[in-house]
Amino acid sequence: MIRINLLPTDRRKRARRVAPSALPSSDLSLSAWGAVYGGAIVVWLAVLGVLYFVQSADLETIAEENKTLEARRNELQVKTSGLVEVEGRLEKSRRLEQVVQELERARRGPTRAVMELSKLLSNPGGPTIDPEELQRMRQDNPLAGYNESWDVRRLWLTRFEEIERECKIAGMGRSNDDVAEFLRRLTLSEIYEDVTLQRTRTTVDAETSLRTVGFDITCRVKY
Repeated sequence: MIRINLLPTDRRKRARRVAPSALPSSDLSLSAWGAVYGGAIVVWLAVLGVLYFVQSADLETIAEENKTLEARRNELQVKTSGLVEVEGRLEKSRRLEQVVQELERARRGPTRAVMELSKLLSNPGGPTIDPEELQRMRQDNPLAGYNESWDVRRLWLTRFEEIERECKIAGMGRSNDDVAEFLRRLTLSEIYEDVTLQRTRTTVDAETSLRTVGFDITCRVKY
């Protein structure tokens, strides 16, 4: 007679007894991974917090620097506007000074020009010129300069006209040499420039039969 044992064997019993004991190990693994992830999240949040506070401090520093720069800029703008105003006033004052100087020169110019002509035709006299410059001219050319012994009575002026610094001079001389001497003195003078002899003409006085040389000169007066 065959017997069938329907009861679990000892091996199956041991397996059933061992299988439930594996469950706590799996739960422990999940708990460990959860703790790792949780710790990582906490660390990441802590790092983000530190970065946030550092960036916030930097932003506050930058904001303070910007405020300082803006205040400095506003201060410089105020000073610059004041400087522009001062420079404008100074430029206006300079222009006014130039106008006054021009008017003063225009007032004194004709008088100075006439006084220079008086010196040219005086004895002793001569042109207004730097003595050192005259000496250098004579060293380079002994014939340069003017004749200090010239008799100024040998020439006289009949006309002097000055308009806007343009001068016209007319007169009479006893000879061409006298006219040349006057022209030389006029050219050396610091008061006159662009001296040009326009023409000469010989005339004879009907009563005295005195021969004279008339002349016309143009020049510019400096003042």
